[in-house]
Amino acid sequence: MNSPSRNSSESEMTIFKNLLEKVAQDVQALSFRQLHHEAQFVQIQDDLKMVKDEFTKSKKSSHPSSSRGNESYGEQSLKINEYYQPPLRRGRREKKESPREVRIDLPHFHGKENVEAYLVWEMKVEQFFACHHVSEENKVSLATLSFKGNAMYWWTTLERDVFIRILP
Repeated sequence: MNSPSRNSSESEMTIFKNLLEKVAQDVQALSFRQLHHEAQFVQIQDDLKMVKDEFTKSKKSSHPSSSRGNESYGEQSLKINEYYQPPLRRGRREKKESPREVRIDLPHFHGKENVEAYLVWEMKVEQFFACHHVSEENKVSLATLSFKGNAMYWWTTLERDVFIRILP
């Protein structure tokens, strides 16, 4: 005969097996949903890329002067919305972006004995340097380019005197 403890153990095992089966089914359902959502996500990404490509192509070909009739444009060319789309160029090299040189028009400094004029000139030059991120080693040479008249003569004399003192 079966003892009462053995019956309770078997019923607990049955409950435990049922719970495990339920958990396995839930995990399988979640996995299926995840795969389904991932597939939808990939599809959405592909759709977005296609829309972006079409937008880029239509933007390139939207100029009215590029419109042609129903003539043939070659095998690889595209005709979108009655605008000619030239064939893609192969082997085109991308241009390397080099730092862009910016023209800086500094205010002139004449070197007259007007302290106020000097202070205004100095503040303006500092604003230009800060705006264009001029390095410390370039500031003096750029600032002296704006010297005119007395200031230019003074700077030239100063450079010459310093150069003479350096030489033995």
